[in-house]
Amino acid sequence: MSKMIYREPNGNWGVKGVPWAEIPDGLYGALYKLMDYEDICSSPSVLQCYMDDDLGPVRYRLIDEAHSVWQCENCSHIAPFEANGPISNGWTVCPCCARMIADDTEAVLDEEDDDEPA
Repeated sequence: MSKMIYREPNGNWGVKGVPWAEIPDGLYGALYKLMDYEDICSSPSVLQCYMDDDLGPVRYRLIDEAHSVWQCENCSHIAPFEANGPISNGWTVCPCCARMIADDTEAVLDEEDDDEPA
């Protein structure tokens, strides 16, 4: 997928295939957000999901502690990691459902602390 937003050498930016004069004033903010998303997202499917849906964060849960296997609570995608979970291994988005992964590291650590005897 090629980017829809382009930036000229002088700093001006625009939308491919649309003359600047035809863009309504109310769309400037949305187009600027699109430019930010295009800079962040390398995957067309992730960008498409951001544009189509309200993608709330999703959690990965540990389903096999002995083998460090984690599962997406939204799409049931299963992923093994050598240690820790998806956030600790650099994942920010589920590769199957394209939802942002919630960083609940502190919540997991709190639960582990609660399990320890006093």
